[in-house]
Amino acid sequence: QAAGIKVGILGKEEKCCGEPMRKMGNEYLYQTLAMENIETIKGYGVKKVVTTCPHCFNTLSKDYRDFDFDIEVESYTDFLEKLVAANKLEFNSDNFECTYHDSCYLGRHNDIYEAPRNLIRAAGGTINEMDRNRSESFCCSAGGGRILAEEKLGTRINVKRVTMAAQTNAPTLVSNCPFCLTMFEDGIKGAELEEQMKSRDIAEILADRLVEND
Repeated sequence: QAAGIKVGILGKEEKCCGEPMRKMGNEYLYQTLAMENIETIKGYGVKKVVTTCPHCFNTLSKDYRDFDFDIEVESYTDFLEKLVAANKLEFNSDNFECTYHDSCYLGRHNDIYEAPRNLIRAAGGTINEMDRNRSESFCCSAGGGRILAEEKLGTRINVKRVTMAAQTNAPTLVSNCPFCLTMFEDGIKGAELEEQMKSRDIAEILADRLVEND
């Protein structure tokens, strides 16, 4: 809206894309959700779908093609980066320090590494990279439906990743994925780092720093 872009949301008609169900073996439920979502989206004559979740982005842009879903799908990071490049969005650029986590579906599955970083920098961010970044990033542990599982052996993977982030001495762990965000919020508590670090989505940071011109 700040960039003058007309957008719409499905509201209560929006359903899960079905990716977690498929990864957990419930193909029937996945296909049911996929067909219902496609019918709803096409019913409104939508030309482009912008997703705020990398799981949804990967599922709609690739897996839904099996069901004749031919509508353009774009990650919000790519979408917003284009608006920033066109000078349609302005941010408070006071410097802040953070580290950035490459989510599996935006990164390794779709090779989107620079757009999120460019958005962080546009908002004044200095990124302290973790040793494992970009294609060598470390999963948050939510993928494959494991966000619903209880880890009982060894160190929790989300705690391991949060510990890696803490080693950069950055006060903020930034991600682009609601799955990752949930895991890191829990991981920060598990690692007892609440006083040292907080987890935020790129969209939250941009919204906080957005300069709205009358």
